[in-house]
Amino acid sequence: MAGSIRQRKDRGANTWELSVFIGRDNHGCPKQRSVVFRGSKRAAERELARHADLDSDRAIDLPALLDVEE
Repeated sequence: MAGSIRQRKDRGANTWELSVFIGRDNHGCPKQRSVVFRGSKRAAERELARHADLDSDRAIDLPALLDVEE
């Protein structure tokens, strides 16, 4: 899974930050999407998997795009 999960105790009980890698920008720096989720850890893990599946379709492999003859 191309994502991470961490508990955010400063935002209350059962609050999780979900981060998903969505690709790289034009400079090669990694880009991530983060959302705050409220619920159990198991529900947060399912939500993370759902977000990772959604964003895997949108991830762009820039080296493959730059391999074009001019």
